[in-house]
Amino acid sequence: MKTLLSLLCVAGLSACASYAPSVPTDYKGPTVALTDYYIPEERSKAQLFYVDAVDGHEIESSLVASRRATSGQGFSVSMVAVTRQVPARPLRLKLVGTHFIGAPIHELASRAAGTFYSVEGELTFIPVQGRSYFVKGQLQKTGSFACIADASTEQCVSDKVQ
Repeated sequence: MKTLLSLLCVAGLSACASYAPSVPTDYKGPTVALTDYYIPEERSKAQLFYVDAVDGHEIESSLVASRRATSGQGFSVSMVAVTRQVPARPLRLKLVGTHFIGAPIHELASRAAGTFYSVEGELTFIPVQGRSYFVKGQLQKTGSFACIADASTEQCVSDKVQ
């Protein structure tokens, strides 16, 4: 019985995700704001564009925050756009653009119908101190992309992941 209880405790603890900080603890330079972004499509579906990793380290994103906010709401989604500080130096970012759907059965139906799109990839981005940025994108059957956009101009200032 003790062995079973120990195994269950270990399994439960291993399910807890650990995320790296978006700014390394030893970094002392300037930072800039980088915000995830979403576009509602309907009450139960949205397009979500977010930073999944910085310099190879997975960070907490709007996907995680939106899942937390949506939990227990059935088909409805509650979207959260996370803003984080990142170092104002060259960065390797993993961007993701995906449909976010409230209920798993609705996601399966959307995938079967061919109306669930996603894109992800890595790019190098050099933020400029004093500027703010967000993850911009578009999800469609052909031509889906995600990029880093300047918050003031809303224009892509990085390569696009497609």
